[in-house]
Amino acid sequence: MGASLSLALKKKGADAKVTGVVGSRKSKEKGISLGSADRILTSEEFGENPNWNDFDLIVFGVPVNTIVELIPSLPEDWPGLMTDMGSTKRDIISAVESSHSSSHRYVSSHPMCGSEESGLEFANADLYEGRLCILTRPKGATEKAFSDLESFWRFLGMETVEIPALEHDRILSYVSHSPHIIASIMTDWVWESECVQKFTDRSPLPLTGGGFRDMTRIAGSNPKMWAPIFSSNRDEILSSLLDFRGHLDRIISELGPEKPLDLDHWKSFMEKSRNHRDGILKKKNDPKKL
Repeated sequence: MGASLSLALKKKGADAKVTGVVGSRKSKEKGISLGSADRILTSEEFGENPNWNDFDLIVFGVPVNTIVELIPSLPEDWPGLMTDMGSTKRDIISAVESSHSSSHRYVSSHPMCGSEESGLEFANADLYEGRLCILTRPKGATEKAFSDLESFWRFLGMETVEIPALEHDRILSYVSHSPHIIASIMTDWVWESECVQKFTDRSPLPLTGGGFRDMTRIAGSNPKMWAPIFSSNRDEILSSLLDFRGHLDRIISELGPEKPLDLDHWKSFMEKSRNHRDGILKKKNDPKKL
């Protein structure tokens, strides 16, 4: 996400010098070879001499638990704009409100984009174009900070919407966090079928069609990023998965041998699901279907 942000700023012609802070010497060398930023430092190098006045904007592109640990180290009187790209908000907002006074320039961000691939080599200058960024403001954040950050993301081609921390985490448990868990369960469930394993071994190509590929793509996401997300949004994820289990139990009940198979019921079920998916993805109705 961070390297993609740097490349996106360059592509948009931003009059800015981008400094990337990475976790290791190896990542620094890779970033330099790829041209990921104008300057690249290891976190250790930055920590030895953090000259805050060199920066106008700080964007944390690290796991949520690391963001929470770093927020108290931010200078309270620094005039620059501060944000993050964390996938949960309650812990981050709590850390900001605990560490900063009644007036500050930290507003949290969540660009709704990304890839299951991780690493500087997978950076994409178009990652943010035409996507949504959710903004969450802590208590004490100035209106100027909010409008400046909104302008920043829109400069990169994003649309923005403001959602409070509690609602953000609840929504994301449904549209992102639990789906990642379900995708991982699905891969385990399929692979643990002896029949699937047996004939996969014999087949020259995967036995799966596009449906399995599409539904399990996110099962390959970075564990270092997702473990803290599951931890920081545990209650909401549990609640959404219990809700999912209720839906699954009803489907299982409909398939039970004690019930006659109602073809009209399944036709209606699939039509309703398609309409709901169109609504979630904000697809416009096709006039030909009305």
